Amino acid sequence: LAQVALSAPLPFLHPAAATAVRPRKMVADAAAVLSLEVAIQKPAVRRNRWSARRDTPGSPGAAAAPPPPPTAAVPRRPRAAPGPSYIMQHYHATGCVGGAFSWRAALLDPKKTLSLCLEPREYRETSMADIERSKADKRRGGGPRVGPFQECIPGGGWLALPKYDYTTWHRSSAFNERMHVEWENHLDHILRNGGELPLASVVAKAGFRSCAPCCRDMLALARPTGKSFIMVDLAEDDGRGTFHFVVGDEYLPVPKEACSEAEVLELKRIVSRTQDGGYASGRDIYDAVVELGAPIDEVAQAFYLGDKALLPSGCARDLKGAALIDVLHAEHFARLPAEYGASILRDDARPEAQRHAVEQCRAAARRALVAAWKPHLVGQGVDLETYAAAAVAPLLPEDPSDYQRLRRGARPAPPVAAVAPARRYARLPAIDERRMKEATAKTQAAGCGKAEVPLLRAASQGSWEDDGVSTTVPDDTTSSWSDTEGFDDAM
Repeated sequence: LAQVALSAPLPFLHPAAATAVRPRKMVADAAAVLSLEVAIQKPAVRRNRWSARRDTPGSPGAAAAPPPPPTAAVPRRPRAAPGPSYIMQHYHATGCVGGAFSWRAALLDPKKTLSLCLEPREYRETSMADIERSKADKRRGGGPRVGPFQECIPGGGWLALPKYDYTTWHRSSAFNERMHVEWENHLDHILRNGGELPLASVVAKAGFRSCAPCCRDMLALARPTGKSFIMVDLAEDDGRGTFHFVVGDEYLPVPKEACSEAEVLELKRIVSRTQDGGYASGRDIYDAVVELGAPIDEVAQAFYLGDKALLPSGCARDLKGAALIDVLHAEHFARLPAEYGASILRDDARPEAQRHAVEQCRAAARRALVAAWKPHLVGQGVDLETYAAAAVAPLLPEDPSDYQRLRRGARPAPPVAAVAPARRYARLPAIDERRMKEATAKTQAAGCGKAEVPLLRAASQGSWEDDGVSTTVPDDTTSSWSDTEGFDDAM
């Protein structure tokens, strides 16, 4: 159209005068025609010099819309387990004054140095009767029994190591105490794996919950080596106990009490698959637990991950052979007098000889731990003296007043409202002899006639920390292995 308008003379003009007469008008008419052509091809858009150019979507000049940025996969967050922390209850039940640790801690002997055994461990056929005997008789029932995991324990047959099996000498010991059988199993896995930790070392513990030294040991070795440890305690019971998953820097304690039957079954499958080598990495194990949505005891998780005696992540990935075995023993026999000894030092009534023995064992363990790690952490910037001092110290204070104050602060309110009044009043009160003695001493010192301290407590309020705990406190006057002849050196 523009070409026609410019080449053909207008009908009301002489051809000779076409370019001479009113040229501006002709140019203006040509521009109008051009504008008409553009208007046919593209809708008019009003703009001014401050307007940004916008092309209509679908037009030839329109820019293609950029694809949306890829959405990062949001990692699933483990859900918190409801209810109490049975792991923390067990910590107090074992490490408190008169707790389950105290009867063995009273026998710690610094003169009995490390006896390191490299022989294959001798597992025993274990039945439910054996497990029940261990729980019923803490002194002579054989103690905790630990072996490989299987979905039904003891099932038709289960081979396990009883802690107090004095028919075998294939055990390590130090300070008059045998290595806990969880770690006898882990050590056996190393010996069977050419001197190296497997990707994940899996054990099952029947009759008892996992104690503080063993939980601390798992984190202490998993973090620097990058390996994984799995421990299933109270393995014979699907309704009580904990699945402990320690994967490098991560710790996932899953209480069975907070799981559904389907979750417990799936957790068993994860453990079995791990034991059979079905995962390519520790991260795969961790992801499997998290994807399941299993409940996590976040109180216990924070408690053990807050241990000051944890080395930098991956600082000893090449540790193996004799060096690994030396470190394993040094770590275990550092945390054993740390937590065992705390039950002695928290008790004002303990004799000075027992306190001194605990301190000597800790000093020897500290030196051994520094010696075991020193050749393998050169240039890592680790203060081994500080690390070892933290390793031989308990996770909670051992000063009696500080510990009792902290323990009382963690104690939940007694469930008075849940008990019917008639039933509540029918219960007989129990006399708290310790508080009575303390009150008597205070009143005598102050010259008062009557103690203004309540000496009675409801019978239902005295055992809260032992709820669901498999380790009970034996009679200290009879819980001694000293009358077992011929085995003193093996303890």
